[in-house]
Amino acid sequence: MKRQKLIEVLIELRKSALTIDSKESWKEVMKKYDMIIGGAKFNKISTIELEHSLKSTFNYQIANDEMLELIPQACHALGMKTKPMELLNHPLKIDAYTIDLF
Repeated sequence: MKRQKLIEVLIELRKSALTIDSKESWKEVMKKYDMIIGGAKFNKISTIELEHSLKSTFNYQIANDEMLELIPQACHALGMKTKPMELLNHPLKIDAYTIDLF
């Protein structure tokens, strides 16, 4: 259930990110989802931002530990690349992921 919700949200975010064609549309998409979208193609998000957007925009709450477990599976199913972000003082502990929406 939680994995499916993440997949649905990621699909929506990818579709919206693909519509970005100007600074104005970029700002509109970020405002709509209450999250920062970065990258040269406006296609990169972090799980930190995603967790915030899930709460504020989608009224859906998920614990960070669950998010970290489910994101690699959900992104793999969608063909999205992920990159782990590790803690500086504990380099083997993944604290978040960056996600390439496309």
